[in-house]
Amino acid sequence: MNHTIVDGMKKGGKPFRNMTIVAFVLFALTFFYPHVNNKSYLDKEVLIMFTAFLMYGLFSLYCWLYAATYSVEFNESKILLKTLFRKVEINLCDIETYTCARYRKSVFYQFHFFVNGKKVLVNTRFKQELENILTNHNIKQVMK
Repeated sequence: MNHTIVDGMKKGGKPFRNMTIVAFVLFALTFFYPHVNNKSYLDKEVLIMFTAFLMYGLFSLYCWLYAATYSVEFNESKILLKTLFRKVEINLCDIETYTCARYRKSVFYQFHFFVNGKKVLVNTRFKQELENILTNHNIKQVMK
């Protein structure tokens, strides 16, 4: 029974994609706002709009890219976590203990693995499958 389970957040990133599009469209339209209202680009109101729409767009772009690149693969021997900025491979024999909790009201469960004194966070929908693998390797769950 050495099958691999793959989980990701691509569908969870769709609202952030839409927010990114709206924010950058509003940012682009802000360039026309001073011409329509006879204001300068250095006006305080215009600068606040530029900054707010740009920050809103950059934050939603980050969330969208993070959700699109997040991937968890696990099987009987290891867990492979890929995020926007890092790639972590955890051997199940290195895990000392773990905790599990549901993330707010979403479908994701957060597993905190304690590996060689470090804490690694993994989000997945497949709680039961991952817990079965962990109990097969005699890894104990710690309650918070």
